[in-house]
Amino acid sequence: MPKRAPAIDLQLNLTFCSGLPRHRQLYSALKRAVLDGQFRSGNRLPSTRSLARTLGISRTTVLDAFEQLSAEGYLEGKVGSGTRVACCIPGNPERASQRLSGRLARSAPRVSQRAHLPIEEDLSFLQTSARPLRPGQPESSLFPRTLWSRLAAKHWRRANRDPEHIDSLGYRPLRKAIADYLARIRGVRCEPDQVLIVGGAQQALYLCAYTLLDPGESVWMEDPGYPRARRAFLGAGLKVVPVPVDAEGINVAVGRKSHPSPRLVFVTPSFQCPLGSMMSLARRFELLQMAKEQASWILEDDYFHEYRYGAAPVACLQSIDETGRVIYIGNFSKSVAPSLRIGYLVLPPGLVESFQRARSTISRQPPGVEQAILAEFITEGHLEWFIKMSLRVYSDRRDVLAETIRKYGEQNLEISPSGVGMYLVAWLKQRIDDRDAALAAAAHGVDAIPLSAFCSRPLRRKGLVLGYSGYEPERIQLAARRVCEVLSAIKT
Repeated sequence: MPKRAPAIDLQLNLTFCSGLPRHRQLYSALKRAVLDGQFRSGNRLPSTRSLARTLGISRTTVLDAFEQLSAEGYLEGKVGSGTRVACCIPGNPERASQRLSGRLARSAPRVSQRAHLPIEEDLSFLQTSARPLRPGQPESSLFPRTLWSRLAAKHWRRANRDPEHIDSLGYRPLRKAIADYLARIRGVRCEPDQVLIVGGAQQALYLCAYTLLDPGESVWMEDPGYPRARRAFLGAGLKVVPVPVDAEGINVAVGRKSHPSPRLVFVTPSFQCPLGSMMSLARRFELLQMAKEQASWILEDDYFHEYRYGAAPVACLQSIDETGRVIYIGNFSKSVAPSLRIGYLVLPPGLVESFQRARSTISRQPPGVEQAILAEFITEGHLEWFIKMSLRVYSDRRDVLAETIRKYGEQNLEISPSGVGMYLVAWLKQRIDDRDAALAAAAHGVDAIPLSAFCSRPLRRKGLVLGYSGYEPERIQLAARRVCEVLSAIKT
């Protein structure tokens, strides 16, 4: 009769802690020993009695650990032969793991072509947390937290009793509030059932690309223009055609010569991103005529429309569209709070059903309670009050930034004339590369964005995009003065 193989000598060196049951700690240690190759397939483990005695724990603890490992397939037991490491465990997991790690180190994992999108511009020199003068940062202290908390408590109490939260277009009271607000403030012509709630402007951009175009079809983009829109279109497999921008907006005539039949045109007519200019009325009609002739869609991103200093906001492009070619994008990340990832599309009636189907592949509907809070925030007039208050603060901060640059950096920088938004463009007068300027500013604690980060083609004139909205006047003065000093020290 053959002798049984001797049990392996367990060298676990366990130090039991109080945070986890002992049988779970023993289970984890034995499992790791098997996976690391310390215990091989077919090795016999000591008896539960001897292991309990060796470790100074109860036999019940060992039995519980063995039972869990057996249930998961790591151990197997037979009457008369004890408990062994399961035969299905690879012969040498440790060496196999090392070989796998070596292969992964030598070759990148296979992913889709869309995941290999080139980085538009390396801005890794910017800090994780925003520093002056990074653009697009609202002033968080202005946000009415007490009011928002009261509305949140109210709507969470009745969240499960409100059937409108499951509307696939979005919370209907919010869609109605948006339609009414846009009609009054922006001249948008729409019904609530033309409004589709989305998870921010970026989701809206990708949803439009996915729904309206097939891979390989073309989209005109302003150049310079919004980098994340470019990435959304490239991610959808579209051909992005950069079209230059002049003082009147996107140059339709140049676009017609380079690529006369775009399927989609992305524009920011009320506040051109990033230059801040407004598209002229003549250029708007020219763009609408081109879209009519070519059966093209126009995607109007109306960001920053609320923040216009010294004049009422101009009516949007959608308000003069007579052929139903304009899709309007808006969001509340800048006007309310960055953490409120709620945006919306205003769609021509014939597109609503198609967009509903497309959005269902991403999510059934956006989060309901946040929509309910925002709906009441708008209908009770809090949004307009909040924007007016923010506008006064931002206007003063813009003046501080402009005056500081004129005082300390007039020889190197020229302020753009824009009276809109939360940032401005400062053109470089000397032959200084804007990326070199941004890197030097970052080294001195200031976040400036090179204008070239917004461009597909080389710029004739370089500049810096400087934000002011989220920073107190004293910090703006200090940061702007540092930028001016840094530029004076750069040799051209």
